[in-house]
Amino acid sequence: MIHPIYLLILSFVPAIYLAIKNPPFFKQLSLDLRLGRITHYFILFLFGFTLYHNSINTLKTILLKEWIEVILFFMVLMYAALYAIATNNIEDIEIDKVSNKDRPLVQETIDPSLYMFTARLSLVFSFSLAFLIDWVYLASVLGISIVYYVYSCKPFKFKRFVLVAKLLIGINSFIAAVCGFVIAGGKWNEFPVFWSIFILLPVSLMANFVDLKDTHGDRIAGIKTLPVLLGEELTKKMIGGFILLTYSMVLFYFEHIYLKSIIILSCSFHLFLLFKKPYKEKYIFWLHNFLFLGLISLILIKDYFEL
Repeated sequence: MIHPIYLLILSFVPAIYLAIKNPPFFKQLSLDLRLGRITHYFILFLFGFTLYHNSINTLKTILLKEWIEVILFFMVLMYAALYAIATNNIEDIEIDKVSNKDRPLVQETIDPSLYMFTARLSLVFSFSLAFLIDWVYLASVLGISIVYYVYSCKPFKFKRFVLVAKLLIGINSFIAAVCGFVIAGGKWNEFPVFWSIFILLPVSLMANFVDLKDTHGDRIAGIKTLPVLLGEELTKKMIGGFILLTYSMVLFYFEHIYLKSIIILSCSFHLFLLFKKPYKEKYIFWLHNFLFLGLISLILIKDYFEL
């Protein structure tokens, strides 16, 4: 078995090679990498990892080798994401001409054939790296890639169907969380039912906020998102309800009054950003990620409040 430190070094080789060989192309890929979304799945992985250990004291016993494997999951995700982003950009180029004019295919600052060739190589490298680390990584990134493909690409393109689209996002989030749980030492069928429901239902429904900024482009393309079907204002109210449902489940899980107070404050801030004008998706997106970072923190410290 190859030591994780060597695999970590290997994981940087393709990126460094491309940065040296073709700096302008590398820059275009980097700017369009959408680290927020990659980070989302990595945080879900950390959430599953934390659920298994369930205490800050057990995390102290984890070896450096295991922490390197955790970091490697981010690298595996990043290379797989390049393919997902490229295929999505090609599928949505007409929408992006309206809603995302800064993307490289719209601006014609990138060669489409080189773009897809690099994306395919990146996916192969992601699978290969995952295989060398652990079969769980390979199964997870393969599952996430398949789900994302049917989400965004023809002939499936399930993103056109409002409920199915967000369920698929929830499934990918769930896969990442279960991967972290299994890598930490758990079994996939032991993943807590409460948190399974939490990820697949309220969190997935809350994710409808990602469609708000693309309403005009989605309407032109015939993609039936909630903002297209119901209008932006009504959709915001519905998403606000999903946010309340999400935080209510967390509120139910944690018993201590101090932890409940933190959750209520976070929920209030989340709703404030949703309805604040002008609407800024990036703030909501990062807060969406911080929700799970907050949950990780609360899970790790909850024992100190229960003494």
